[in-house]
Formats: sequence, C-alpha cells, structure tokens
Amino acid sequence: MNSHSLIIPASFVVLSAAIGGSVSRAQSQSPVKVDPAIVAKNVGDMTAEEEQAFSDAAEATMQRVCVTCHPFENIIKTRRTIREWNDQVTAMKSRGAPGTDPDFATIKTYLIRWYGIVPVNTATAEELTSVLGLSAKDANAIVDYRTAHGNFADLASLEKVEGIDKAKLEDQPEALRFN
Repeated sequence: MNSHSLIIPASFVVLSAAIGGSVSRAQSQSPVKVDPAIVAKNVGDMTAEEEQAFSDAAEATMQRVCVTCHPFENIIKTRRTIREWNDQVTAMKSRGAPGTDPDFATIKTYLIRWYGIVPVNTATAEELTSVLGLSAKDANAIVDYRTAHGNFADLASLEKVEGIDKAKLEDQPEALRFN
C-alpha cells in the first residue's frame, strides 16, 4: 500500500469527525424551548416540577445568550432588585446579546426568581411572588399582615404570618431585606 492510498481514507475520517463535531456543537447550542404554558404562569403558581423545568430551560438559555461573554458565576455573584435585573438584561440586549425577546423575558424571570432581592417591608405581593416564588395567596397574606401589624424585623417575624409556605422563605434568606 502506498502513501497516496492512505490519504483518501484518512481524509474521510478527518472530515467525518469534523462534520460530527459541528453537528453536536450545533445541537448543543440550539435553543431549549420553555413550555409557553409554564412561562405564562406566575412563578408562584408553578408546581415544583414546572419550576424545575423552567429553571433548566432558563439556564440553558443563559448558556446560549449570556455565558458566551460572561461566566455564569459573574452574572449571579450579586443579588439585585427586580428593577436592577430588568435594567441589567435590557443593557445586555442593547449591547447585542444574541437572544430573542422571549429569551430575555425568560432570563429576567429566572434571575429575579433565583438571584433577586426583595424589600419585604415595602414590596408588593407581585414582587414577593416574583422573587420568592410564593403563591399570590401567600404574598397577599404577607402584605395584609404587614399592613395590619407593621414592618417585619427579620425572618422569624415574617414566618409568623399564618398559612404561608415558610419553606420558600427559608430556601432564600439572602433574598430578604428588612430595612
């Protein structure tokens, strides 16, 4: 066998590997779609399974849209208010981040839910729900209790509100601001 007879099979192997690598990279970068029925729900109305599916899809969207420029750890190292996350995502969009409007809406919802902060003593029920994932019923109960009894001093005083999902509060104590 001469060296020329090996070139064609070797070239085929190299070309096949290159095409296969391109296909798998393209597949891994294709958008992960968030179920529109889940996105339409308020985060406080999602089941645990829906919230996990949303979170997984949002993280994949962030990998595609955000992490090409910033490591994930840099994005989430500072908790922000709802307004600050809205401003941050809007700024990234205006700088040319490669996403669609639904991508940016998904990213904002995710960042607010898992890396937001909420001023418990001034927040609306909607803000409590967006950051803490509370149901509308629980968030309204907190606002009503605060209106009737005054500001909350800390997590322990917040947990005195009857009937609320205390586990959601305890899951993210760093999201709560009491000043």
